[in-house]
Amino acid sequence: MTKTDQHVIACVDRQEDAATVLAYATHCARLLNGKGVILLNVSKDTKAEWVKEYGVPYVALRGNWSTAIEGLPSAFGGILAVTAISPSAPRTSLAHPGTMLRQFSNCKSAYLVVPTGSTPDPDHWPATTALTLDHRRESKEKLIWGSYMARFLKTDLTVASPDYKDQDLRRRWRNNMSFLDKMYRSLGVQYTAATVATSAFGSPDVATLDQLKPELLIAMTTDRRDRDVGDWLLGVPEKRLLSHPSHTPLLLLNQRDDLYVLCD
Repeated sequence: MTKTDQHVIACVDRQEDAATVLAYATHCARLLNGKGVILLNVSKDTKAEWVKEYGVPYVALRGNWSTAIEGLPSAFGGILAVTAISPSAPRTSLAHPGTMLRQFSNCKSAYLVVPTGSTPDPDHWPATTALTLDHRRESKEKLIWGSYMARFLKTDLTVASPDYKDQDLRRRWRNNMSFLDKMYRSLGVQYTAATVATSAFGSPDVATLDQLKPELLIAMTTDRRDRDVGDWLLGVPEKRLLSHPSHTPLLLLNQRDDLYVLCD
């Protein structure tokens, strides 16, 4: 463990993903006011020996990923987790999209999901970051992480919204925008507002990737209690984001009442 109290946790179960995950974890840790990095591997049987090869503090556990991930803030001081994603990964791997979402479903911190084999530009990534704001009740943590990206990672932040025609939906969206404006003014955060076109069952997050093409998207995962007909027919939006042809890195947050965020 490093001396710092807060860490970015590189969650890796396959050595082939270690370089990618550590590159992003190290990049984010440096820009988030010099946080520490811990490489975490969890295995059901033997502890991985390859975690010793990367020159960073590491933890190799026997057990299950979901328990370890849920305990990241309390056990490791984790304020951000990073993991790789690959649609071709076997279902037994953490890098498989369905497996990753299941194992991270109780994660109490934000988690950055990056395509395996990619590398962040150390000087410019992410040049552009987007988050969506619509008529629904939004998570304050999502807006806070948008501010972190703008303030610490120096990214250009875009807030994307559907083009509402319904007056009631537009009124609720305006209330959300008023809250965002008040928060960002107090933090000195600048952003660009954008409108995206969506269908009746369309996801604003997917539309944002399609139309705005940011280098990073901040998104909330679907609360199981709030799933609608579109989710059952099309799948939850985060699954569509993970399979998006742009392979855009995603900063995901779960719908929880006990999320851990950085201190300003």
